[in-house]
Amino acid sequence: MSRQPHETTATVAAVILAGGASSRLGGTDKTRLPIAGATVLERVLRAAPVGRRIVVGPTGEDGADLAARHGARFVLEDPPRSGPLAALARGVAEISEAADEATVLVLGGDMPMLRPETLHALAARSAETGRVVALEAVDGHLQFLGAAWPLGRLRTALAAVEREDGGWADLSLRRLYAELGEEELTALPTTGAEGADVDTPDALDQVRRAAGPRVALAQLEIPTDYEAMVAAVRGVVAEAAEEGAHLVVLPEATLTPFGTDLRAAAEAHHEDFAGLLQELADAHDLVIVAGSFRPADDGRVHNTVLVRGPGGTPSTEYRKIHLFDAFDADESATVAPGEELVTFEVHGTRFGIATCYDMRFPEQFTALARRGAQAIVLPTAWAEGPGKREQLQLLLRARALDSTSVILAADQAPPAGYAGRAPRGVGHSAAVGPLGRIRRELGVEPGLLMVDLDLAEVESARAALPVLRHAVELPAQ
Repeated sequence: MSRQPHETTATVAAVILAGGASSRLGGTDKTRLPIAGATVLERVLRAAPVGRRIVVGPTGEDGADLAARHGARFVLEDPPRSGPLAALARGVAEISEAADEATVLVLGGDMPMLRPETLHALAARSAETGRVVALEAVDGHLQFLGAAWPLGRLRTALAAVEREDGGWADLSLRRLYAELGEEELTALPTTGAEGADVDTPDALDQVRRAAGPRVALAQLEIPTDYEAMVAAVRGVVAEAAEEGAHLVVLPEATLTPFGTDLRAAAEAHHEDFAGLLQELADAHDLVIVAGSFRPADDGRVHNTVLVRGPGGTPSTEYRKIHLFDAFDADESATVAPGEELVTFEVHGTRFGIATCYDMRFPEQFTALARRGAQAIVLPTAWAEGPGKREQLQLLLRARALDSTSVILAADQAPPAGYAGRAPRGVGHSAAVGPLGRIRRELGVEPGLLMVDLDLAEVESARAALPVLRHAVELPAQ
């Protein structure tokens, strides 16, 4: 299954400086500090949107594992501990065969909140303009170790500051950036904590407060055969666990797709499916959200989102409130509506739940946010039709803005050549930031989209756009 969103980058490599012990952190190797279930360095490695990653720093006990899982190569500056500029030069030497026109990411191994989409934007802007593009840090200064360089310009700048007797020992990165003219350097604004590093105990505490769970959005083509569906779910949950997910979101109607006998599937398999989710949550030590159907008392079913966590915590369900009686569909003929809003917690982050057609009703999303939801999971089986994909993107962005929450939508991947009337998804599962920006998005094919939540982004969005506080109840007509 594809693990990457549909994006391209001109980046040839990422050079990650991971120099080891920090005196301001009591001699601790800050790149190996744990942040939300992964080391700082691993978070940087999985954020770099390239296949080639050069880590300049000690291998440590985890180096072989990191190298194998992230395609990384560990090297040491020569001589060892000779400073950041010498380390950077050593990393650049590893890509000596690359053309000057290529783009290279220069990253710090102590920046755990970096995002793939932001690093992609750095590289794309640099490739487009021929400039060095650097992130702004939290306090507004440039992050020298959060930048994209034209490789040729990086080489000439390194050559210009090299010592007369050779090498770059004890030279700072500031010397390198001083070689750039004003027109050669561009800043890219950051959001949340993505520009932060962990140089001090205070910075480390702030990053740990901001780092939310890792979420996997699983875009599946849902089989009509129950056993085939079980195999698909087992496979994608195992893959998400391997990628470090704390929460996996599966689509609406994962139990059985629309257009099948929902009542028969609910009676035959709903309880078994709930048991499967619990088994997988326990086995992989993560929380699973998935769409099912529970028999209703009136002969219909409830369109139900199940939540199952390890050891039975959390364990809850949401019944879809708004039924899709639109665009010639008649969901209420077979589905009974729910009435209750539902939230749950994963590692201290509160999530709300909505399902597919619910996204056309902004009051549900603002109500979830007022109940403390910082992110809202949205399993969907979006119906194809003229303009429907555009509506999906528009609605996801609008609901994020309404609630100043992160929206995490997992849609079904439509079967190839599907032309039926029942909703079978359009793909394009997405993570949308609290100010309406699509952070990452899949295409039409099955895929797994990994999202690391940045709670500082939600906090700053609600401070800048306090719509939850400003809303007033309008009089009825």
